[in-house]
Amino acid sequence: MSETKGFKRWSVKKSDLSDLNPVKARELIIRCFYEAQKETFARAKQQLGVPSSDRDLHTSVVTVVKLAFSEVGGDFKKPTKESLTKVVEVLARKSASWGTPKDIIEHHKGQIRKVIDLLKE
Repeated sequence: MSETKGFKRWSVKKSDLSDLNPVKARELIIRCFYEAQKETFARAKQQLGVPSSDRDLHTSVVTVVKLAFSEVGGDFKKPTKESLTKVVEVLARKSASWGTPKDIIEHHKGQIRKVIDLLKE
């Protein structure tokens, strides 16, 4: 993974795509968002004086992803190709509002598009 100003670039691996289904795609979105936004969440928690272990950061990321599903009217537990696509757009918008560089956002959107494009309707 290469980094740009503290932002990691996550890339989907061929092994990530075996037995791909919407739930696995959702988990890959969570992993991608976690890797891309880990430092952002850690800084925010540090400023608030809140614990920021990897587990705490992962829990925060899952919460943001769940909220994104809610925002698009999707079901976190039963994601669809359509809801996953919409969630990625919400997460990209949130990332931009937090100051994530555009090239980092576009990289991750591209990685997740690869995943979502492989899903059956």
